Amino acid sequence: MPHPLTAVAAAIGAVVGLWPSGLPRGPVTSGILTAVCVGLATVAALGATRRRVWRPAAAVAATSAAVATLVCAALLSATWQNALRADLEVGRVGIGWVTWSVVPAVLVFVALVWLPRTTAIVAATITALAAGYLPAAHADDTPTSHRTPPGVLYELGDGADLPQHGHALASRWERAGGLDRHAVVIAVPTGSGWVDATAVDGYRDRFAGDVEILAMQYADQPSWRAFVGDRGAAGRSAIALLRAVADRTATLPAGHRPEIHLYGQSLGAIGAEDARAWAATARPGAVTETLLTGVPGDSIAAEPGSGAPRVVLANASDPIPRWSISLLWRPSHEPQDTVTIGRPVRRPPWLPVAGFVQTSADLLGSLDGTPGVGHRYGTEQTSSMSSVSGDG
Repeated sequence: MPHPLTAVAAAIGAVVGLWPSGLPRGPVTSGILTAVCVGLATVAALGATRRRVWRPAAAVAATSAAVATLVCAALLSATWQNALRADLEVGRVGIGWVTWSVVPAVLVFVALVWLPRTTAIVAATITALAAGYLPAAHADDTPTSHRTPPGVLYELGDGADLPQHGHALASRWERAGGLDRHAVVIAVPTGSGWVDATAVDGYRDRFAGDVEILAMQYADQPSWRAFVGDRGAAGRSAIALLRAVADRTATLPAGHRPEIHLYGQSLGAIGAEDARAWAATARPGAVTETLLTGVPGDSIAAEPGSGAPRVVLANASDPIPRWSISLLWRPSHEPQDTVTIGRPVRRPPWLPVAGFVQTSADLLGSLDGTPGVGHRYGTEQTSSMSSVSGDG
């Protein structure tokens, strides 16, 4: 029998893996997450108790309590899942979900305690296969043009020579009659070069078509990789384009200039905020307003400070605005000007470590829902901005 502390550690791992989530979770994902948490906790405890002596009776009692904790945690987690799914009008889970959440964790615990050598070989093999498979599975070779909504003036680039690309795109906009439009929106793409088509449609509806949308690529990789590798690239790109556009609008008399709006979603929101902050000192009064959607947690200032009006939008169930390393030791803190939109949904209680693990797992399914759920946004982005700013 394992040391009692090993069983206790496994029970704690089960609680962390089955803590309430912010988005509906499938049975396989729940089972894998719980098994991983139980496995990591068990391995840590086995290493700490390897040379300690314990009584079999205590080990039996602790192991039985750990199994009971696992089952109770799975039942409570299923109850939470059904309440969450009722909020989002998604199908309920049943005993099958509970079984999937419990059985893999039990098998992992048994394998680590009684078959450690075999388990180590299997784990090493799986890790090696996953290391080779994941980069290929997540490679994104979709052409950037397929990620860009029709009608958006788009400038391809790789993050190099940004002033030249910004000047080229602003010149195309000017030749297309952009200075005669009511407004121009600088939409900062995500790391992969994607621009949300629903936001584009929303801006066109808001300005009755009298608007031009500009976007300039600064990277061609998944947003999380661009965020980790160079989170400032989006801001440098947005500033280069804003500078070129603002210099052209400045040639017109006041009152006859097109309004300049900044928009960004996810990593693009960080770039739009950097451009807004730059304009506050370098081009005061040039930007009319800034709309930031689904901003990654702890990535922008809590208060807007000086500069153009700013509105931060977040779906109630979006895990990206909540996610940050600080979730390990404290609850998430939203910017003061955050406006919650999307489907109303209950929020999971925060617990150290568990809150970080669950929010991280929610990221995997954040794009699976309909607009208004998770990290999916619709045309309500710009309508929300209209109601806040007072136009329309």
